[in-house]
Amino acid sequence: MKRKLSLAIKGLVIKSFAVLMIIGTMDSAAFSQTRVRFARGRTSATLSGTLSGYGSRSYVLGASRGQTMTVRVSSTSGRVWVDIGGNDVGRGTSVELRSTDDYIITVHNEMGSATKYSLYVGIR
Repeated sequence: MKRKLSLAIKGLVIKSFAVLMIIGTMDSAAFSQTRVRFARGRTSATLSGTLSGYGSRSYVLGASRGQTMTVRVSSTSGRVWVDIGGNDVGRGTSVELRSTDDYIITVHNEMGSATKYSLYVGIR
């Protein structure tokens, strides 16, 4: 019984190590999120960058219940789309927020090659 438990624990440790090695080789940008901050007195921001082929970039925006969030994305290739909290909104949308929370906005590149993008985020 003790030997079986010891072997089970060793197996679990080896599997956990393998998972950590796989995660360690993944692109850390896939997990990073950039907080959106508006300039003093402003209610919107335009963010830009470059996405690798089939890459994505996430932003976090704190907003309050009852506010309207507007999101629009464009790119040099025209092949990007955006989601808010995992909900595909195409190239953009305006939505009244139902709760005070941090909202995750992710820009996706649907092409196999890199592309530049511009993301507009506004709150009113």
